[in-house]
Amino acid sequence: MRYDSQTVHDWVQQLYEAYGFEAGDAQAVANMITYTDLHGIASHGVQRLSMYDRFIQAGKIDLHAQPEIVFETPVSAVVDGHLGMGQLIGTFAMNTAIQKAKTSGVGIVSVRNSNHYGIAGYYANLAADAGLIGFSSTNSNPGLIPTNGIHSFLGTDPIAFAMPAKPHHFWLDFATTTVPQGKVEVYRKLEKDFPADWVLADGTRPIHDHNAPELAGIRQQSAPVGLTPLGGFTEATGSHKGYGLAMIVEIFTGLFSGGALSPEISDGQHAGTSHSFIAIDPAIFGDSRTMFSRFDDFLQQLRAQPAVAGKQVYVHGDKEAAAYADRKANGLVIDDKTFAELVKISQRLQVDVPEF
Repeated sequence: MRYDSQTVHDWVQQLYEAYGFEAGDAQAVANMITYTDLHGIASHGVQRLSMYDRFIQAGKIDLHAQPEIVFETPVSAVVDGHLGMGQLIGTFAMNTAIQKAKTSGVGIVSVRNSNHYGIAGYYANLAADAGLIGFSSTNSNPGLIPTNGIHSFLGTDPIAFAMPAKPHHFWLDFATTTVPQGKVEVYRKLEKDFPADWVLADGTRPIHDHNAPELAGIRQQSAPVGLTPLGGFTEATGSHKGYGLAMIVEIFTGLFSGGALSPEISDGQHAGTSHSFIAIDPAIFGDSRTMFSRFDDFLQQLRAQPAVAGKQVYVHGDKEAAAYADRKANGLVIDDKTFAELVKISQRLQVDVPEF
């Protein structure tokens, strides 16, 4: 089903105001969540509201927490999120990195004591919107099984990079697992089997059945089931590369901030999550206008490359831009089970379900 994006945005904002968030904060959360669905990333849009609802009810998210800079240099900072809403903490931290980059050329901010912050690409794009190069990453509760392992130990640990370009930003955003946890959840809601080796049981057995009983333990660090790293589950296919990228994320997030590393985050929760944010002014390397122009030309050359029949060579961000144009014109795509979850939350919070 398709749903008008502005109506969904206003609905989400009303829900967060009903929880007790201030109006401006509720609007910021709604902006980020609908931004995600508008760009076709269903795993981290309104699909995530049910998870956030559980965390809020369990007291894992402090509605009134304010992020605090606890250590700072001209080019860096450590932020303590005090277990607030991840989207609000993430936005504060990236804006801090942006301001440092504008002053000193580079801004690097690590965050501790946060919560799930949505898609990493949102924050990288904040920097690109400011004419800068942006990076962001986050750890999470364990989901990734290290190469040759049996139990999940690292998070899905996504990495995002964005750089200004025409007609839209170059935008790369990926989990260091083969797919993020949310994509597994979406496929299960849609009752679709997994098309590739996304989930591994007992260290050697890929699971494709979306109803497999082993999936009940996928968020439990002690269970012999989890997500495969980028590259699958053997070194022959490059499993060690996704595993290694996740390790880099752990360093920039939990280690640099003095916060939790993925195995220190409780099973099935995100309270205590750590993030990282980097903003770079390309002018520290010379004439940024010429640099951006060359980059635009390079991207157009990529798009013009010969492709296999029925396909095209795309640049990272092209698919998201196409999804945005489609959903802005025709509405957000929300599956029936997710919509039912939103209705249930609305009824409990006594928020009217809008008419679509």
